[in-house]
Amino acid sequence: MNTADATYIKALNKRILIEKIIENQSISRIELSRITGLNRSTVSAQINQMMEEELVLERSPDVSRGGRKAILLQMNENAGFTIGVDIDYPSTQVQVTNLLGKPIRTYHIEMKEKGSGENIEHIIQSLQTIAKECKIMDSPKGLVGIGVGIHGIVHNSNDVVYTPKLDWIDVELKDEMQKHFNVPIFIDNNANLTVYAEQVFNHPLPDLFTVTMYSGIGLGILENNRIYRGYQGFAGEIGHMIVEKGGLPCPCGNQGCWELYASERALIRALNDKGVPIDCLTTIDDSVWQDHPELLTRFLDYLAIGLNNIINIFNPQITILNSEFLLHHQELLEHLKQRLTSKINNYDAILTSSLGKDACSLGGAMLALKNYYQVETLNLKAYNYF
Repeated sequence: MNTADATYIKALNKRILIEKIIENQSISRIELSRITGLNRSTVSAQINQMMEEELVLERSPDVSRGGRKAILLQMNENAGFTIGVDIDYPSTQVQVTNLLGKPIRTYHIEMKEKGSGENIEHIIQSLQTIAKECKIMDSPKGLVGIGVGIHGIVHNSNDVVYTPKLDWIDVELKDEMQKHFNVPIFIDNNANLTVYAEQVFNHPLPDLFTVTMYSGIGLGILENNRIYRGYQGFAGEIGHMIVEKGGLPCPCGNQGCWELYASERALIRALNDKGVPIDCLTTIDDSVWQDHPELLTRFLDYLAIGLNNIINIFNPQITILNSEFLLHHQELLEHLKQRLTSKINNYDAILTSSLGKDACSLGGAMLALKNYYQVETLNLKAYNYF
């Protein structure tokens, strides 16, 4: 075996061990050897190295079953941190997480006037302040990565092509941030990071779909544990699927786009047009729907049209709807499913997201964490963070 092959196998074994330690929370060397198929000497050598690197800790088991106690291994969660950023307008959310994906602090940055220059500088300065407040650099590994979500189109090169709410066009955000942070930085569409967060924290499936439904509608797709981005990174702009010929004009240039009828913003606008002065659906009184039942019916009708198309095109096992309105009104899911009447529809479940508006920033932090560990998958479901 040449040196290159040996290095590759060693890295592969390390990746496998990290995945299993994280997935099981704590585990013995013997059990690691059993479930991975690696011999005990290989496991011990890898674990010893990771302990020297301060990535892995030993601890005694909580319960003794008699005889010699097996020493358990777990990841050193406080050895370092990742940051996830959801850049939006008028507020940007920042999540700081440890090396086991546990959210440590959540921040909200009020954005300045639209435009890229001043806002990018403002975000960078805010992240530097947050890192100091959390004493990130005092940990053994410090900051190990940053993941950033954009509500718009992101090229596979990580360049921001267009984000309507901030009026950013062809912005090299990664390059600007890289001047100030000497760690890997990842820029992606918010729906992509949202579906990744769902896989890491709640639904450890290789194929998963998430529909984000706030100011617009986006589709995040995981295929065989990889984010599907399409030809140049523009995949998932499902909100601009036309559902009404000659319908409402959309800033994208089309008419009748799905997000103009089935997003939370569309429902708020419809209520405003009826004289109901609200800007948040989760605080609305149920009597409003009794006064305007046609608006809810129309919303569910159009939502079902788009979901029907997604189900028939992609045949997803599980589709997660990231909508705080639907999360607070679970009964509407049954009304929605009743509208999916096609005999071709075939799926296991349509669910609401428990992560809500935290999903994008959490997904960014987890994308950075996955890169740091160089693993294929992160499975944090057993930790029950959410």
